[in-house]
This record gives sequence, structure tokens and C-alpha cells, in this order.
Amino acid sequence: MQAAQRLSNVATHLARSVMTDSALSHGPKELQNKGLVLLLAQTPNGNKPVYLLEELKALGKIPDYTFVPVSFGKNEQKSDWFEAVNPNGRIPALLDNREGKKPIKVWESASILLYLAKTYDTDATFHFKDEDLQTELLNWIFFIQGGVGPMQGQANHFFRYAPEKIEYGIKRYQDETRRLYQIYEDHLNGTKDGEKKEWLVGGKYTIADMCTQPWVRMAMWAGVELEKFPALAAWVERIEKRPATQAALKVPEQDMLSKIKDDPEYADQLAKKSSDWIMKGNQAKK
Repeated sequence: MQAAQRLSNVATHLARSVMTDSALSHGPKELQNKGLVLLLAQTPNGNKPVYLLEELKALGKIPDYTFVPVSFGKNEQKSDWFEAVNPNGRIPALLDNREGKKPIKVWESASILLYLAKTYDTDATFHFKDEDLQTELLNWIFFIQGGVGPMQGQANHFFRYAPEKIEYGIKRYQDETRRLYQIYEDHLNGTKDGEKKEWLVGGKYTIADMCTQPWVRMAMWAGVELEKFPALAAWVERIEKRPATQAALKVPEQDMLSKIKDDPEYADQLAKKSSDWIMKGNQAKK
């Protein structure tokens, strides 16, 4: 009985693999490239793994990587080939087409950061071998994933995209985003422990910073005033000035904050365009 069950499990696994390979074969040809292939759009979550990839590339820890732009307007994140990598249909997603091994699929932005750090940052330049410091790093990663990202994302929606202005929703999520920002502000200022900090963990730039900064730098998109958090704003700027960050903000295209600074009217155009595809996506779910 156990042998039959094992054979059944193997057959099921092989069938799923064939279906996945078939779906990927109908996607962009770059999905077949050797090494790291990142599927993304220019968003805070999309920025996170590119920050690390560019740092790793600059240090020679990876030779390069392939990026595959994903069009929200064409709903490509819901295509069969994309969902063969990430069944949740959200960017970013990573394929590591490893030499001599089966390709591995990694999805969720923090999971991608942790995978890249463990696999390619083997001397822990951007994370920690010390278990206590690594635990602290994970605290901050889960804080952004479970707190700032969802709350600021809702603030973005009600402030920029919702077809009608609901003041309660706008205030609720903007206030919660500000509350979470204050935690970073107090941490960096050393309000509770008396120790001012340049980085979130361990006195060095890590994947905890990379996981967080792409959201905080876009505070204005949620209608939140970053200037009210000077230590946090200075931290954002330190990361912004890094050459790897500047390179990352051009993948797969120039980031929208830079475009808005060059052309303030672009913000309204982008909000309208984004609202259209978000509303279209909502209708498709009904």
C-alpha cells in the first residue's frame, strides 16, 4: 500500500511538473535563461529583490541576472506562465534556473530576499551568521511584511485609486501608516534604548533595510508626510544614494518617484491609469 502511494505521489508530481513546464514554455523566452530570472514591475515590492541583486552583482557574488517585465495593464501577473512561478499572481517572483539542479521557484518579496541571501551572500554581507542578530533582522522583515506594506498599501488604494473618496478609509490607513513609521523613527533615534542607528539591525546595511525602504520612500503616494520623521527620512536618503539602489530603481524601468519629481503631473496620470486596471481587476474577480 505504501509503495503504491509513493508511486502515485511521484506520478502526480511529474504530471504537475509537465504542466508547469508547458505553461512556462508559453511565456517570455527569457524564462529559460540560465541563472536568476526575476519577474517584476516597478513597485515597492518589486524593488526589494532588485536592491539585493544589484548589491550582489556589484560585489561579484552573482555574474548577472535576467529581469522579465510584467505588465499590470495586460494582466500578465494572472497569466498561466506567471502563475506557474507564483500561484498567487503577484509580483515579484523568482526563477533560479540552477546548473545541474531542477529550477527553483521563489515568491513573496521577503522570501526572495532570504533565499538570495542564504544562497548567494554566503559570507553574510547583507545578513547575519550570528543567530541573535539574524532573529532581530527577521523581526524587522516580518514587521514590514505584516504591518507597513499592507497598511500603506491600503492607504495608497483609498487615497489614490478608489473610485470614490471615503474619508474614513483614507484617515484610517494613513494614521496607521504614520503610527508604524513612528516605530522606525524611535528605533533609529534610540528613543527607547539610547542608541542612535544608521541601519535597522546590527550596525550595517542588510536585507531588513532593503525590504523596508522601497515602501517608506513612497510615503507621499499614500499621502503621508515623511518630513515629520527626520531620522527615517535620513535613513531613506542614505539607501537612495547607494549606487546599487540607483541601478535598481531603473529595473525594469525608471521608478515612478523619480518621474514624479521631474514631472508633477505624472502623479495624476499614473493614479488614473493604475485605478483603471485595479478596478478592471476587481470586476474580473466577481
